[in-house]
Amino acid sequence: MNTDKKVNEFVGTAFVSCSLRDEDKSFIQLVEDILIHHKLKPTGTIGRHSAAPLNIAEHMKENIPKADLVVIVATPRYMQKDLKTGKKSYGLSEMVHVEAGMAYMANKPVVVFVQEGTNVGNFLPNMTQYIILNGKQDDLDNKWRLINSLLNNAYKIASGKKSSDDTTLSLGGLIRGGLAVFGGLVLLDSILPNDEEND
Repeated sequence: MNTDKKVNEFVGTAFVSCSLRDEDKSFIQLVEDILIHHKLKPTGTIGRHSAAPLNIAEHMKENIPKADLVVIVATPRYMQKDLKTGKKSYGLSEMVHVEAGMAYMANKPVVVFVQEGTNVGNFLPNMTQYIILNGKQDDLDNKWRLINSLLNNAYKIASGKKSSDDTTLSLGGLIRGGLAVFGGLVLLDSILPNDEEND
C-alpha cells in the first residue's frame, strides 16, 4: 500500500484510538495504512499524532469532536478472567474504552479494527460493527470488501452530519441576520419622524 498521500488528497480525518506500546505498532500501522488508502488522515491519537500540555482526558475531549470519525484499534492489553466460568481472555486498554465512549457522546461514527485474540468487551459490539484482522495479507484480502463498505458508510454518515451541521449553522445565521435587519428597521422606524405627526 502506498502511504505517501499529500494532505490535500485526504477526504476526511479519523481520530485513531489505540495503544502506544511498541508491540502493538505493526498492527496500528496496518490500520493506519488502510485509512490512508481510503483517503482518511489518521489524527488525534494522544501521544502518537497529538501532544499538548493538557490533562489526557481534556485533550481527548478536545480532539475527538474535530475528527470526522473515530477508529478504534483494539489490541490486547490485559488478561481477564471470568470469575464464574474461569474463562480467560485478553482485553483492551481502559483508555480505548473511554475514547469510544467519548466518540459515542460526540455522535461520531465509530469503526473498530480488532487484532485477532482481543476481547473487545460488551460496549463496542453494541455501538458498531467491527472487523477482526490477524495481520496477514490473505486475511486482509478476504475482508477488503467489508472494510471498504464499513469505511465508506462511516464517511457518508460523517459527511451527512457535517452538511447537516453546516445547514443548521447557515440557517441560524440567516435567522439571526433576518432578526437583526428586522430589529434595525423597527429601531429606524421609531427614530425617524412620522409624516402624519408633522402635518
